[in-house]
Amino acid sequence: MINRIEAMQAGVGILTVAHGAIRGSEKTDIKAALSLLRHGVLDLQIDISAVPPEQNEAVRQVAQEVAEELSKRAQLMVNGCVKAFVDVAMAYERDCPDADIPAILQKASLDLASDRFSTD
Repeated sequence: MINRIEAMQAGVGILTVAHGAIRGSEKTDIKAALSLLRHGVLDLQIDISAVPPEQNEAVRQVAQEVAEELSKRAQLMVNGCVKAFVDVAMAYERDCPDADIPAILQKASLDLASDRFSTD
């Protein structure tokens, strides 16, 4: 299971891929890259081990439906955040030609890795 730091780093990775794709510097397939970065982050597991056996199938079905709906909503939210980030980054680069968005994103990821970012 992915931890909070890894999930946040995957978020920075998604922004990095999106920014690279807009700038034309990303050579890989963006959909495949984003899919790999989202793997584990938007996956939801629901423990139903305490459910009585006779209710297991009904609970499993409802849990699956809940997990799918939450995943869809989370994906929509991520898509909106990425779109907003790319728009802001493009405006920043337009107004500040020497802006180094990849370096900013790399620093954010390194800060997360070194635990200099509070997750609480």
